[in-house]
Amino acid sequence: MTNLKRLYLLPEAEVADLYARPVFNQNEQQLYFELTQVELDTLGQFGTIKTKVHFILQLAYFKAKNQFFTFTFDDVRADVDYVLAIFFKKTDVVFQGSITRQRTNQQKQIILNLFDYQAWSVEQAIQVEAHIGELLRYYPKGHDAFRQLLVYLDNQKIVIPTYRSLQDMFTQSFANERDRLDRLILLMPHGQQKQLSELIDREDGITPLNILRADQKNFTYTAISAEVEKALRLEGLYKFAKDFLPTLLLSKNAIRYYADIAGQYAASRLRRLGKPQQWLHALCYIYHRYQQIMDNLITSFMYHTRAITGDAKAYAEKAAAEHHSGLVVDLPKLAKFLKWFPNRKTGLDHDELNQAAYKILPEGQFPALAQFLQRSTFDTKAALREFYLKSSRSSALYLRPILLAVPFAFYKEDNDIMALIDLMKGHYGSGKGPATFKLPQDIEDTLSKPQLPYLKKDPDDAQVDPHLFEFFVYRKMYRRLDKGLLCCNESISYCDIDHDLISDALVDDVEKIAKEFGYPKIPVYCDGRLDAALMTLDATWDRTTKRISAGENSAFNIKAMKTGGQDWSLGYDSLDKLDDAFFRTLSQVEIPNIMMYIGDRIGMWRSFTHMKTRYNKKKMPVALAINACILSDAFGIGIEKMAEMSDLNHNLMRSTHEDFMRIETLCAANDRVGNLIHSLPIFKLWNLMDDKLLADADGQKLATSESTIQSRYSKKYLGKSPGLSLYTLIANFVAANAKNIGLNNYEG
Repeated sequence: MTNLKRLYLLPEAEVADLYARPVFNQNEQQLYFELTQVELDTLGQFGTIKTKVHFILQLAYFKAKNQFFTFTFDDVRADVDYVLAIFFKKTDVVFQGSITRQRTNQQKQIILNLFDYQAWSVEQAIQVEAHIGELLRYYPKGHDAFRQLLVYLDNQKIVIPTYRSLQDMFTQSFANERDRLDRLILLMPHGQQKQLSELIDREDGITPLNILRADQKNFTYTAISAEVEKALRLEGLYKFAKDFLPTLLLSKNAIRYYADIAGQYAASRLRRLGKPQQWLHALCYIYHRYQQIMDNLITSFMYHTRAITGDAKAYAEKAAAEHHSGLVVDLPKLAKFLKWFPNRKTGLDHDELNQAAYKILPEGQFPALAQFLQRSTFDTKAALREFYLKSSRSSALYLRPILLAVPFAFYKEDNDIMALIDLMKGHYGSGKGPATFKLPQDIEDTLSKPQLPYLKKDPDDAQVDPHLFEFFVYRKMYRRLDKGLLCCNESISYCDIDHDLISDALVDDVEKIAKEFGYPKIPVYCDGRLDAALMTLDATWDRTTKRISAGENSAFNIKAMKTGGQDWSLGYDSLDKLDDAFFRTLSQVEIPNIMMYIGDRIGMWRSFTHMKTRYNKKKMPVALAINACILSDAFGIGIEKMAEMSDLNHNLMRSTHEDFMRIETLCAANDRVGNLIHSLPIFKLWNLMDDKLLADADGQKLATSESTIQSRYSKKYLGKSPGLSLYTLIANFVAANAKNIGLNNYEG
């Protein structure tokens, strides 16, 4: 252990807070200094007031933090006075010195027995160190495993040791875990070891790892081809990783952690690690990166299929408009032809007759006018077929490589779409072209009769057109992908939910697993919570239907129908008069003024510190400029436009935004505002009922400077710029969760 450098587990502030003696306010004094009858009986075995007061103090502090503390009576004078006044009806008693070490140890043991706790010992250290080794397989980050260990110690009723002891145990456990993984990684076949080394090693130019890191930036042919090439290159290693990584007994969280390290650090930094660690990080990265590539390819497939379908619809609409406008123009010609034909010149041969007729009404308009007279509508499907034939090259370039590279799967077995996908993969994957494609009779029999003629260039053809059939399959795939029926279990976003769920064997052991990690009440809570929720739903359903039947729910409008049944509809809020009497009495205040008032009241501007802690003259920002920067980002208008609108100096806003606006300062300011709102009496009035918080999710649209396939265009929100939607769940005033989604995704 002496040769290992201690790990940094927690910031100094968190360590100090963890081991600090509690400082009680008045309410906490009433809570923690209240003694049960058993505790009062135990107190009676101490003879002097001094030892009794010390016991009560140590007992209260143990209740608060499950730890023992060293203190003098002068250090806790406020608590001493409270204990003397409550239990001994005395004030202003001054104790000299402290109680003996023997008496202190005796009191600690009594308190441990009262709460059935165990003091820290060598035996406990062996047990806890073994548990840390288990935790590191699930939580490879030290601070995450540390917090889980605190839960475990609390559940096992073990007094936490000193921070240095925990550091030593974690340091040794990390070394043991690294040795364990190294031994298992060295069992990897030499062929895979060589492939992984080639990703990180650099002979000249860019390392293969850096090429794999580059994300797909757009939906062009070059970008999609590069992504397909990556997928084909990684396919073999991914299949190996899929079988090999479970033997390491690592959680998905741990695999993602090692993958992130390989994805974030330069290849030169990875080469500083030992070979087994290099292979571990590279293998985890390939496992995760391949799934990301599958996501990108399926997203590209959806994008281009939707684009071709949309263009085909526009083409058909344009053709229909031209068809109908042509009828309007040609109907007078038809009338002229009908008048001419009975009075035509006699003696005309066949060619002369056709020439004279087509001069009045062009030959191409005869079928259209005949359909019109027969009341036949414009054949939209034929127009779509015509466009699909024209766009067959786009399908072959953009969609076919994705079909061959992505392992699609249906959520249940024996589905027609998988037979079509396998047919396409079997034909084009063997290097054959469209000219040699023939649809098997058994698959042709599964196609609908009305659809089959539109899969042929001519309805009388014996075989379907390969290009039309190919895009027909792509459209079916698109619809099922959009509904979540067609999946790819080697991806992240398009994976079947059943594939992500844990096995039934683990579900059967949920009580054992929860107890092992210090959460024994979770299975009991979940079962009880589900039962209570079902009972509440049943009772609510019965109550709601009875109120509707009795006419007590005024939001439902029920009327009798002539058939004897009942028809119902919901009332509209717009018809109800808005009761805004309270808000009409309030004066209107601008949002910038509210921000300035709040900032001045809570000192929010002090949260915005300069990026450079030294060698800068501008220590504090201009409050007005900070306010303008916050609002410009909130409304998505940018500092340049905000400067024009508010007559503020653009250089001042630019420098303020660069020097003071960053994640750390915004989080600190947000915490100040959140604490202020929470302290207001009106805060709880926004609750829907009892303790049910008001929550909603919405997306904030932000422009992006770099192009990715998630960054999409939206004229409504960003004009000509691409951007993202920051989809955030807000509970009253706290952002509980957030994720980035494309502007094309539904925020529902």
